Amino acid sequence: MTAPHGDRLVADYLARLNLALARMPADRREEIAGEIASHIADERAALGDETDTDVLNLLDRVGDPAEIASAAEADLPVSSAAGDRQIGAVEILALVLTPIIWPVGVILLWLSPAWSARDKVIGTVLSLGGYPVILFLGPLLFLSPALMSTCSGGSVDGRPIQETCSGIMGLPVWEHVIISVAITLGVLLVLALPVLVGIYLGVRLRRWASVRQVATS
Repeated sequence: MTAPHGDRLVADYLARLNLALARMPADRREEIAGEIASHIADERAALGDETDTDVLNLLDRVGDPAEIASAAEADLPVSSAAGDRQIGAVEILALVLTPIIWPVGVILLWLSPAWSARDKVIGTVLSLGGYPVILFLGPLLFLSPALMSTCSGGSVDGRPIQETCSGIMGLPVWEHVIISVAITLGVLLVLALPVLVGIYLGVRLRRWASVRQVATS
């Protein structure tokens, strides 16, 4: 069964692709658009009982029309080894080193053409300086509320004085529990961020490589 809006979704996608390829020579534009249209048709045929969501996911895997056009234009002058360049050492090292040796990884990230400016900003900022910085500064940041808490009490002339606390230690137990849980979740999120950023950059890298393969084939 064909998706209710499948044909329209594909037609809209191909229209955007042709618009993005407007600066290409007509023969090359038709070649790229034809190859991608054929690829989409083959993938839809393999889906069987497709839904609109299936078609949208398929078009997302094919790639953004602007990215396809950009890759095609980059290879327009000469078809050479440099023009056909896929994932290389720079990209692999950028993924590996960004969470470990953050300055080196970020430099390689910005040197590579595989990621957009948005991807590079995400990789630079959300990796939080890599694990060395996180492991060094993280405990200080998350322990600071407890360190700023003080309690006073004891006894005077043998008479006990009620203990009073300020800061986080002075809060009711339920608020203390909520803050402790929030701090724990914050620690886990901070520890996971470099990994999540690496996964995001890896997905974007694979998409870049597939877009270039389609555009230069």
